[in-house]
Amino acid sequence: MTEPNYLLRVDEDFDVEYPGADATSAECYVNVVRAADQLLGELARRLRVEAGISTTAMMVLATIDGLGGRSTPAEIGRHVVVSSAAITSLIDTSERKGYVRRAPDPADRRRTWVALTPEGRTLIDRLLPGAHQVETDVMSALTSAERLELLRLLGKVQHSVLRVAQQPPRFAPAPRIRPARLDRI
Repeated sequence: MTEPNYLLRVDEDFDVEYPGADATSAECYVNVVRAADQLLGELARRLRVEAGISTTAMMVLATIDGLGGRSTPAEIGRHVVVSSAAITSLIDTSERKGYVRRAPDPADRRRTWVALTPEGRTLIDRLLPGAHQVETDVMSALTSAERLELLRLLGKVQHSVLRVAQQPPRFAPAPRIRPARLDRI
């Protein structure tokens, strides 16, 4: 039995509709984004049911745990890669739920530490194994060699994103040639 094909594909006339664009680049891009959305969506679904928290909230707790049980909001933000306002909100929510506590740094009054509470440590100790099991279950569709190849390719894509992000933010001037199949109204 063959696996169903879940890939999104562009129309056959893509190269005519978008001169200068590449059909396989568009297909890869949309399918990487779609896969990431599906992966995060499944983790989010499980976290909502299991603990009533978001994936970013879990990432904050896991980051604090991975940094030895306490960290500064700025350091947490560097690891979680969200804005400082979002980190503040996530820490506020986690503090209200009793998962973290803030404490001033006695050596530097300008610095605040965020530490896991015993409840936060218990929660992250319960959630991380489940999150890793989801990763294992999803990636079991690939052989070990395929997973290594996927990592290599994703590394190239991530490097390319960083390169493209250094360019001025503008779209290419090539026009779209609207195909007749879209004008069936």
